[in-house]
Amino acid sequence: MLKRRKCLVQLRDLGLRQAGMIAAGEISELLRLAGAKQQLIVALQAIEKQLAPFHEQDPESRAWSSPEARARCAADAEICRALIDEVMRMEQDGERRMTARRDQVAGQIRAVAVGGRVREAYQANR
Repeated sequence: MLKRRKCLVQLRDLGLRQAGMIAAGEISELLRLAGAKQQLIVALQAIEKQLAPFHEQDPESRAWSSPEARARCAADAEICRALIDEVMRMEQDGERRMTARRDQVAGQIRAVAVGGRVREAYQANR
């Protein structure tokens, strides 16, 4: 559970960096960041696979080394749920921002293309 938590913290931290890059329009940096995030996602999937046998077990019936170990695991599980929610919200927000940025750039390209056609038409009529 601790590995899961650490991995999710790293994903959240990269998500925060991603938000800054999106705001700054740093597309090449975003592509590098996406590679790092993909590695963390693969690691998280491996961790989830290791934890899968425990998902169906009742935590109360599981043998724990101590009540403190049980409490730490429960706290980590709750923190992981919150981190997953936070990462998902950041991803959705990033997607919305990137879509808006794409649409803005597409509008600028259309405006330049229209301007070029207007200029060509003007020059043709001279």
